[in-house]
Amino acid sequence: MFFGYLSIFLFAFLSTLSFVRIKTGKKIAEFVYNFGFLIGSFVWEDMFIFSIYGLVASVATTWLGQYKYGLLFFLVFWIVRSAGETLYFFLEQFIEPKHFPHYVDEHFRPLRKIFGHISYQQCLIIMQVTFQVILMSSIVGLITLLFSWDKF
Repeated sequence: MFFGYLSIFLFAFLSTLSFVRIKTGKKIAEFVYNFGFLIGSFVWEDMFIFSIYGLVASVATTWLGQYKYGLLFFLVFWIVRSAGETLYFFLEQFIEPKHFPHYVDEHFRPLRKIFGHISYQQCLIIMQVTFQVILMSSIVGLITLLFSWDKF
């Protein structure tokens, strides 16, 4: 139980710290990989989204009282995160974009209402990792549902 409460505190602290850093920062993506890599974060925007995921996973694991759920959240996170980063680095090596197929900057107004005037790059990062978290949560939900299918 102590580890569960410690991880809840840690992720709550990291989400608050990263929110403040994004909102009051230099309006560019600032790297934090020197300490953030342990939770899969390279920039403050990663740290914010992933610490919220970690917070929800820690609360769920502590509430359920079964650390196998924490392991499941952890493993699914690293599967999705590493697959996404592998694809990103692969594409960075071989694709040279000439232009965006469409410019979606105006669609980021809700993010800017939350974080202030952040850059287009920061908005793209927040959206990318948000959808990675949605995918991870969906996989965890699916696995949980499949293992407890007979109880429903």
